[in-house]
Amino acid sequence: MKRSFRQSSNALRALVLSCGLAISAAHGQAPTDPSFTYQGVLKQLGSAYNGSADIRFTLWDSAAGGSQIGSTLTVANATLVNGLFTVDLDFGPGTFNGQGRWLQIAVRTPAGAGSFTTLTPR
Repeated sequence: MKRSFRQSSNALRALVLSCGLAISAAHGQAPTDPSFTYQGVLKQLGSAYNGSADIRFTLWDSAAGGSQIGSTLTVANATLVNGLFTVDLDFGPGTFNGQGRWLQIAVRTPAGAGSFTTLTPR
């Protein structure tokens, strides 16, 4: 009797372990979505900006200097009311790998006029 109980117990342990490994392997293979929503408020001379703007986003591996990660994303002719803007950003697969990342934003107001001004800090 002890022997059959022990065999059943060992078989049950093996089954539970196999199921746990299968679940963890499936979970580990699930791709992560690198996209995210960013919301900000743009102020000009201390007041919320109202109007059109071009907003450029880049992702970096350091707070200063460093290397750009992924592509440059530009939102052209965004309409800002009370300075508020919301954008969906996706710098591509592999951009978020557990290492630190810093978002750099540059704006041009009004949209299409002049050069971009990089906001600080990253």
